[in-house]
Amino acid sequence: MGEAKRRNRTRNPSTWPRSESFLGTIDLHMLSPTPAINGARIRELTGNDEFPDDTQIILRAFRAEVGQRTFQVGFCLGDGHRFSAIGIAVIERLRIEAPAALLHVVPVKHEDIAWDIVLRHLSTFTGKILLFVFPDSDVYDAGTAEIWYSSRVRQFDPEGNALKQRTPAQRQAIREKKAEILNRPPPPKFYAAGTTTQEEAPWIFRIVTPAGKELRAAIWNGRRDYAHDFPADIIRWVGGDRVAIVQVDGPVGVNLRSSLNLTHRLAQNFDGVVHWARDTETFQSLLNSFIRLDLPSVSPPELPEDWQPEITLLGANGAPRPQDQGP
Repeated sequence: MGEAKRRNRTRNPSTWPRSESFLGTIDLHMLSPTPAINGARIRELTGNDEFPDDTQIILRAFRAEVGQRTFQVGFCLGDGHRFSAIGIAVIERLRIEAPAALLHVVPVKHEDIAWDIVLRHLSTFTGKILLFVFPDSDVYDAGTAEIWYSSRVRQFDPEGNALKQRTPAQRQAIREKKAEILNRPPPPKFYAAGTTTQEEAPWIFRIVTPAGKELRAAIWNGRRDYAHDFPADIIRWVGGDRVAIVQVDGPVGVNLRSSLNLTHRLAQNFDGVVHWARDTETFQSLLNSFIRLDLPSVSPPELPEDWQPEITLLGANGAPRPQDQGP
């Protein structure tokens, strides 16, 4: 990008497409029960023989309507790669609606930001199937309870009837009942989802620098000391003519601002930034810091098929790597 063009974009933030962060009401329509997904089917998928044939299975699976977008979304216990037996059934039900679609998985690890994570992804998701997975019932409740009373969400049964939101008194009674339960059971056994193609849903934030420049910053869970395959399309999460990919070797500082400050510095020379976390601990640290700084989540930009940006690979200290090149 020419310097004059870059200066003009910095001075004119109104060019940012505002529709990418949806702030309206999210409608969740329960998917109708499917007789084929029963106890026998769960035994077949998991090898778990604890489900009798006549077991009534309640699945948290929905068709989400978010502005002009429609997609399938489910909620279950899991670790991001494996899922509870009920979670396997949720995946099965979602795939009936979109059999050829890629399953995007959002692992929710922390109770204190669980609902924030859920709401952000519901507001920005652009794929076909979205699945939230929670490590235990406490995090699950933190991430899903607000669906029943948030002003941002409406729920409908399979027949299209609106479900009533819970009153403050009902919510208080639920909290009191939960507090009385001691020695909660451990999470159920988790299972692989067979041949289902899945990947982690992208985390993309909108950044505005002190100079007024707007850009996208993405966080990707590299895992396994950068040995995990780098998705070829990850740079399309941020867009721009010049993209920086930053390898982050460890969790961010206690002031939660080190990665944001780095993004501000990189914005002087780049139009999009991808923070490539070395491992899951570092990824969670980056994610928590950006959420707690209340940076807005956005969708990927719309880009032409022949888009070819200039890509630079950096270390977290800002020094370019010798092998600067695209993934």
